[in-house]
Amino acid sequence: MFWHGCNYPWSTDGTSIYYGMDFGANVWGSHAGVSTRRLAIVRDFEQMAGLGFTVARWFVFADGRSGIEYDDRGLPSGLDSYLFTDLDTALGIARDVDIRLVLVLLDHRWMFEGVPDVIADPLTGALFEARLPDGRAQVLDTHSGRDALIRNVVDPLVRRYGIAGERADLGNQILAFELMNEPDFIVEEWERDLSTHVTRPLRFEMLAELVSRTNELVHLHTRALSTMAAARMHNLWAWSDPELGVDFVQVHSYPDVKVPERDTDVFGMPAASLGIARPIVLGEFPGNAPERCPAGSSPPPTTLGQYLEFAVSAGYLGAWPWSFSGTDAYGRIPEAPLREFAQRHPELVNARAR
Repeated sequence: MFWHGCNYPWSTDGTSIYYGMDFGANVWGSHAGVSTRRLAIVRDFEQMAGLGFTVARWFVFADGRSGIEYDDRGLPSGLDSYLFTDLDTALGIARDVDIRLVLVLLDHRWMFEGVPDVIADPLTGALFEARLPDGRAQVLDTHSGRDALIRNVVDPLVRRYGIAGERADLGNQILAFELMNEPDFIVEEWERDLSTHVTRPLRFEMLAELVSRTNELVHLHTRALSTMAAARMHNLWAWSDPELGVDFVQVHSYPDVKVPERDTDVFGMPAASLGIARPIVLGEFPGNAPERCPAGSSPPPTTLGQYLEFAVSAGYLGAWPWSFSGTDAYGRIPEAPLREFAQRHPELVNARAR
């Protein structure tokens, strides 16, 4: 089995970048979710299917700017009224082109200083844009916050698309749930990777509790899988503990030949050599490293075609390039290697590419 997928972390119309705004109304009081831009999202998914993809990894709440309502303590009190409209739309679009989604609930930027929010004046009720100095750390590093997140956000979302859920018909389009993208940068004990943007880091035991509780809900109510990703290969071991309930793990790899000690180059390392007793997906890697990369970095000149062939032959469950959206310095993934891969491996790709 090989899941031929890509990262579609957020959408773009070529002008606006909808990071964290694809699902639900946002903290600024507007709604720019998938259901408001359906035709553009349909075109993206038709193109992804035509390039052969069968899986898309998509961020849901990101840094918490959309889809969640908060109480006066900043803790999740529920899902906003547009969230399910947008998710239903997205899953329906994916179903129409035979693509399954990996829903990434939170991004590590949830914990970054400067997360945007809107605060009401207690006297006048007027709304003012604000920046949260500790991000939404209080949601994750307090018992009441974690309970609120699970009870008011994760549980109703998972149940809706579960076997007995209101939209069980869409549930099969969810390949997996992923609690947080690349938590390596927010964990207190992982000092070598902790981001300078995190002023209030999270102890690993708290993160592990959230992962375990989320995955318990996923396995209890749905047929979907659960996954977690390591931004650094040296943290991959953390998700192999069976008590966490992670079905498959992802390793993300952005090596830099100028700073080889920062990030391991996974290319050339068979999945079995990583020492993890779980199926492994190469969940992120530069989709067009020879042509596009951040200024000042020097990734190895490994091409998309080379990554894909390596992953197939080296025992990985999938290889998902960053990114289809192309909204950062890595740019969009090139199409030619994908068409060549589809010709070589028609049994692994979407029927629309055949």
